[in-house]
Amino acid sequence: MSNTIDKKGTDWSEVERLVASVAKDQKPAKLKLLNEILKAALKLARDNPGTLNLKISASVLKELRFSFKMFAPHRNNPKITMFGSARVPADTPLYKLAKDFAAEAVKRDFMVITGGGPGIMAAGNEGAAGDKGFGLNIRLPFEQDPNPFIDSAQRLIHYKYFFTRKLFLVKEAAAFAFFPGGFGTFDEAFEVLTLIQTGKTTLIPVALVEPKGFGFWEGFNEFVDKCLAKKKFINATDVNLYKVFHSPKLALDHIQRFYKNYHSMRFVRDQAVIRLKNELSPKTLEKLGKKFANLSMDRQFLSTRPLVEEENEPELSHLPRLVFKFDRQSFGNLRGLIDFINDNS
Repeated sequence: MSNTIDKKGTDWSEVERLVASVAKDQKPAKLKLLNEILKAALKLARDNPGTLNLKISASVLKELRFSFKMFAPHRNNPKITMFGSARVPADTPLYKLAKDFAAEAVKRDFMVITGGGPGIMAAGNEGAAGDKGFGLNIRLPFEQDPNPFIDSAQRLIHYKYFFTRKLFLVKEAAAFAFFPGGFGTFDEAFEVLTLIQTGKTTLIPVALVEPKGFGFWEGFNEFVDKCLAKKKFINATDVNLYKVFHSPKLALDHIQRFYKNYHSMRFVRDQAVIRLKNELSPKTLEKLGKKFANLSMDRQFLSTRPLVEEENEPELSHLPRLVFKFDRQSFGNLRGLIDFINDNS
């Protein structure tokens, strides 16, 4: 059977020719993915899943495409996603703290992403001064008109579904700043921490920010320690995945420190590949190997050039690598390794 004919006898050769004619000069790997997207859409037509399911599929794909398009020009600009309550009035210390955080983030060459609504989200967009702040607005029957501080033509994206909106709140972020909020804020905080803890997203700094004496995130921290860590529902080192701050400066110092030498990471089979801005010295590599020996499955840490499997990211080929076999479980300890790299570079 030809590779263009599937198990149900459908010949996809015309689809592949159509994709090739529209996506001219694309590399074979991209053409393959585009073929899969179009084939999946046509299989929906064959499956006849019902009007509601088709509406969901169409809305999600359109939201994904538009979001990719909006963020593409800013791919190389680091962004901080800010979360927090929509019910915070503008004349409160909490609003001012969030606004000051966003303004300071922009001064340090970050862009800001918020949920696009009122409260903490409005504070973030106001502090980011329009063209430095994105708003990812969810359509709700209450509480969620876009705030007036977003460039509605270039920086505002509307979402029908929480899950597509949340994808971009997380996917585009180089760091997260959580301010006090309700169920939605806790949902987002726990989901972000779960994604990091399980390795479904790479390690990203998480700052929990509140005014001194506010008693919100410090209470959360006590709950996590007493009810989760001490009862062994999480690893004791998982509390390293976030930190509480009472000032924008200290929170942003923490975020910037994370990227002092660390650049990014990915997994290649059972190997963690950490991209660095500067190569580690032999002395630092030796210290790292002793301090974090249990983090590597074979107790080896190698300073290398890019692996063959990383050829699809040529823009990162100049960066030195630290490579080791990782069990994808000890992410709190992995955070400690990254802190060690940054502190000893």
